[in-house]
Amino acid sequence: IIMVKNGLRRLVMKIMLIAPPVMDYSLGNAGGVLKPIAMDATHTCPPYGIYLLATILESHGYEAIVVDLVAEGINSIESHQKILKSCDLVTIGATSLSWPTALDIVFQIRKIAPDILIELGGIHPTMFDSYILKNYPVDYIIRGEAERALPILCKAIENKSSLYEVPNLSWKSHRNTITKNALAKKMTGEELGRFPIPNYSILPRGVYQSLSLESSRGCKFDCAFCSTSYRRTWRAIPATIFVERLAETMKYIDKVQFKTLQIIDDEFTLDVERVIEIAKLLHKNNLKPSLIYNSRATDLISDQLVDNLAEFTRQLLVGAECGYEDGLQRVGKGTSCGILEEAAKKLNTFGIADKADFSFILGLPWETRNEINQTINFATHLHIKYGVRILLQWYCQIPGSRIWEEFRKNEVVDETMYDYYGFFRNLYLFRSGVNVLPSEVFEISKVISDLQKISKIRWGNYPTIEYSIPETISENYLGLLNDQNDLSGLKSLREVAQA
Repeated sequence: IIMVKNGLRRLVMKIMLIAPPVMDYSLGNAGGVLKPIAMDATHTCPPYGIYLLATILESHGYEAIVVDLVAEGINSIESHQKILKSCDLVTIGATSLSWPTALDIVFQIRKIAPDILIELGGIHPTMFDSYILKNYPVDYIIRGEAERALPILCKAIENKSSLYEVPNLSWKSHRNTITKNALAKKMTGEELGRFPIPNYSILPRGVYQSLSLESSRGCKFDCAFCSTSYRRTWRAIPATIFVERLAETMKYIDKVQFKTLQIIDDEFTLDVERVIEIAKLLHKNNLKPSLIYNSRATDLISDQLVDNLAEFTRQLLVGAECGYEDGLQRVGKGTSCGILEEAAKKLNTFGIADKADFSFILGLPWETRNEINQTINFATHLHIKYGVRILLQWYCQIPGSRIWEEFRKNEVVDETMYDYYGFFRNLYLFRSGVNVLPSEVFEISKVISDLQKISKIRWGNYPTIEYSIPETISENYLGLLNDQNDLSGLKSLREVAQA
């Protein structure tokens, strides 16, 4: 590509940015069909980071090619191989859930264009940069925030200059030695607000349910089970700037199915006064977005917050986690059962309880059947009394949390277990974190199924209690209640890793 500026002609570097979907085999093994699952099966919202980085690179004068495999619902880059061969750099963003797909794509790239430079980003490569660089054919990993680092890396590649000045970069230097450059300071909310709005004009029409938008980054808290980025660090875009960005993003609203905006913050309402100001600015500017967001129960006990947000709320998620006080303290949620109930009551008072999902975790590592029953009973109470929707999910060993790090320290889990499709169905991984027996999982599932039937009598087909039995239990035990299948019968960590 040749760019002409001020009468000068120069070659323009071309970068392909790939968004890999979360995928698994439909039949639970390699004999099935590989397909998108979870949020990528329903195309909830576009991968914000890839579209933002592409727009930033274009603002620096580079050509950015977005390959949104989430939208395409595939793991193959075959249809993009012609343009891939003309690129100078490929960057792939990955979470732990999408890491097997990302790794699959890396191997495809190496077959199509063996010499092309590959850079990885996202939470999983950030956590395991050394392991990935040692074991897989990638050249660079940008740890943490990439909005500043990626253009600097592109410039260094373009000019064939030193890589030591690229912040956040992990790379193979002389004799395959892994070098880790220093991390730059985390960006402030003001800096986040100065980035361009992602160019959603290139989105395929009608594929995604909503558009994605960031109002803050990180979280003030550090829940024991949480593996999201930037815990204990929260930076918010100022209210006025965020509303301006929201208004600009809404220009693309016809691209999505439900004409909604999903705020991708870990917690949108952490600063109650800021969110109230946002709501008032929306009124002032005659903006009427339909919003999906995450909130904390401690924020929702504010009448003023719920009242101001109610008309803009399409759906909100509250991470309730546990239905008993000791569990809430152990996860470090900073809340209580009383606060959770007060939040549900407020949502009911202001008429949006049916738009609220209260999410609970079953089978945290310390839990017995008794604690799980307490959580189910409390969740059911909130649903029956206040009308909030309930999500019941079994604990899953996902890298990065304080719980996971403790298991890793004790050599129960490690990063090698997440290189393959379906790791969340791995019986060893599930049983290493969840201590109740398979027979108890079936019994608990039967109780929840009965609750769902009772709820259906009142609420009809509208899903008010969402739950599914863990696939690894249903696949491996086939409904047989065998209490003798405890952890002693499972493969050792070494055998699992080698397999």
